[in-house]
Amino acid sequence: MVRKAFPEDAERLAEIHISGWRGAYRGILTDAFLFGKLRVCRRAENIRKELEEGRGEYFVAERAGAVAGFMAVGASRDEDKTGGGNFELWAIYTEPALKRSGVGGELIGFCEREAARRGMREVSLWVLQGNAAGRAFYEKHGYRPDGAVKTLERLPSPDGAPVAEVRYVKELRAV
Repeated sequence: MVRKAFPEDAERLAEIHISGWRGAYRGILTDAFLFGKLRVCRRAENIRKELEEGRGEYFVAERAGAVAGFMAVGASRDEDKTGGGNFELWAIYTEPALKRSGVGGELIGFCEREAARRGMREVSLWVLQGNAAGRAFYEKHGYRPDGAVKTLERLPSPDGAPVAEVRYVKELRAV
């Protein structure tokens, strides 16, 4: 079941978010950043504030009454996609123990249906270039890179090289 997230979900969302980063980005980002700088309490506070102030649209997937994954969505933040009709999947993470259990697929399917319900033509998202598992997941669900790449100078890589993100898109006419 997918439902809207509430401020009281913030700590669980932060736990899933941080553990997701630590699992997915190890070797792409430094361990000092992943295991030192990232803090569940700080992330929970930010998520709670976003939910209370209505700045973020979060949805959660539940299994046996517990939050198993979440996503954050909204209008595209990209300048070339802000003309309307473009929905962005800002974040999607599942409890690491539930990878490949269908939680992520349930969330991404909900995202696409929600975007279509709102009259959007496509869904876009950004994924770290080195995140092979994440890219394979999106490709499995019909997303394709559109050629847009951006560099994230603020994220530290083990070799000191800039970390790149690749934009993926999916047209919703087939949804």
